[in-house]
Amino acid sequence: MFEKKILILFSAMLVVACSPHPGAGGWRANSADAAFERLEIRYDGRADFYTRATDKTAAWRCFWAGVDNHAIGLKCINATDTTMERQFQLAVDAGGHKAVLKQGENALGQYAWQPPTDP
Repeated sequence: MFEKKILILFSAMLVVACSPHPGAGGWRANSADAAFERLEIRYDGRADFYTRATDKTAAWRCFWAGVDNHAIGLKCINATDTTMERQFQLAVDAGGHKAVLKQGENALGQYAWQPPTDP
């Protein structure tokens, strides 16, 4: 009986601790001058960035990890030239519906959350 209670308690703690990061999901650029039209950040730690020219095929393929409760760091390679690597950071607002994509200190665009799409 004691083992069953411990197992239930441990399982409940795992569920609470593994809530999704607010950076995960779909993001659409708020303006035409953003570096990327669409960001698809999946819950499994992978992400794809799309430009207007590459709407169906990712321009950059990435792996991401949480930096803190409202930001993720992304390490990406160019989809057509795998020798090109870049690092980005996506900072999400407290409401979880707006974000800024940065490369170093340079803001590359502002994004609004949207449900993920299938490219």
